[in-house]
Amino acid sequence: MLQISHVKFFGGLSAIILLTLILRAPLRAQNDAPIAFTLLGPDGVVARVITPDAQCPEITLDGNRRAMQVRAAPDEKFPVTVCDAAIPASVQDARVGAQKLKLPQAKPERIVVIGDTGCRLKGGSMQACNDPAQWPFAQIADRAAQENPALVIHVGDYHYREAPCDANLANCAGSPYGDNWAAWNADFFTPGQKLIRAAPWAVVRGNHENCARAGSGYFRLLDPRPLPTTCPDYTEPYAIAYMEPQLLVMDNSIANDYEIEPAQVDAFRAQFEKINADAARAPSWLLLHDPLYAFGSAGVKDSQEQLFQDQLALQQASNNTFPATLQTFVSGHLHVFETVSFGNGRPPQLLVGNSGTRLDAPMQTPLQGLTSAGMTIQEGVNLAQFGYAALFRSGDHWAIGVRDVQGNDLTKCLLGDGKLTCGLNALPATGGAFTQNTMWLGIALLGLGSVVVGLALQLRAKSLRSE
Repeated sequence: MLQISHVKFFGGLSAIILLTLILRAPLRAQNDAPIAFTLLGPDGVVARVITPDAQCPEITLDGNRRAMQVRAAPDEKFPVTVCDAAIPASVQDARVGAQKLKLPQAKPERIVVIGDTGCRLKGGSMQACNDPAQWPFAQIADRAAQENPALVIHVGDYHYREAPCDANLANCAGSPYGDNWAAWNADFFTPGQKLIRAAPWAVVRGNHENCARAGSGYFRLLDPRPLPTTCPDYTEPYAIAYMEPQLLVMDNSIANDYEIEPAQVDAFRAQFEKINADAARAPSWLLLHDPLYAFGSAGVKDSQEQLFQDQLALQQASNNTFPATLQTFVSGHLHVFETVSFGNGRPPQLLVGNSGTRLDAPMQTPLQGLTSAGMTIQEGVNLAQFGYAALFRSGDHWAIGVRDVQGNDLTKCLLGDGKLTCGLNALPATGGAFTQNTMWLGIALLGLGSVVVGLALQLRAKSLRSE
């Protein structure tokens, strides 16, 4: 009996071990699998692969297998190989292994915008990276992927893990930190994996990716242009001109929020000249991390809320002058969702900086009526809640769902005609902001009407029979 019991015990234990290995195998394979996605650059679409292997995988373009080029070989801080391949505009199908890569649409109908996604670990500011309620980027990325976007825009600040977690805090214990693969993977690639694969990406460099912070990792892992030999403080703006709207990408990661530096003003002035020339050619959005026009709360003094304003150096450099074809500025940097609309005469500002990192305090002062760079704000919203923005094309307008972590609407906005309106103010405009709701309401009303007509016909038939 003992021998039989031992056989049963060890047989059952073996079965448990085997089952555990089987269940863990897909997870291990997934962790070892290359990360493959597409980036939109000035010269077209780039396939980017990050792999633990020493060699780059092949890419298959319309059935033809080609070699990928090594962008960055493994080293001590980044023990992964980063690979690139240009995807010609004529390609209809691109794959790395079994994964089909997402290719851009000339006129995307659905766009997701996120920003400021990493978990803040720096000095006395320790975010609970191990608590999804306190750092919800993974949930936000998963939910945003369900929007089935044709394009994802990240307005910068991917990497926030700059210092070790305080030894007394369990809610961020074990977190990697520094400009290295472990921290980048924990902050961005692992939690964002579903959204990374969901659509092509337009990426913006944030101040957390400047050369003093995580700039090396940004250029190695995310920038769509050739890898520079050293980390540059400034990079040239570029146009993603093969889609509508044209996306203009500006790197203002070095911008000083606290004082106006003449050298920065001169450098950015030259960049705005190029941006305006590019914008004049087609309807455009300007993507830049630090917003041109934004306000935030700086605390309370003498029972009065104190406000700070961004970004004075950029305002001076641009002279606040833009072509009529520049439709909006899309930014992050402030850890809130915010809109600033001046009415006709200046493009509105859309700010999405609430996608994971610790939120800023909400503003109590209404944005409407404040003055920025000599113009009065006609409409504005400031929301200090985690989430993202989902944009839907509606004719010449864009309906914007300002989503929370679960994908519910915090508010709805409408971008078009030189304005960005939110809430009830967006309701009268051609139904654009509520296209999906209107569609379902129409279907429901049509169905109800059919039921009513059917009942009426039945009653009439009964009436005729009784006659």
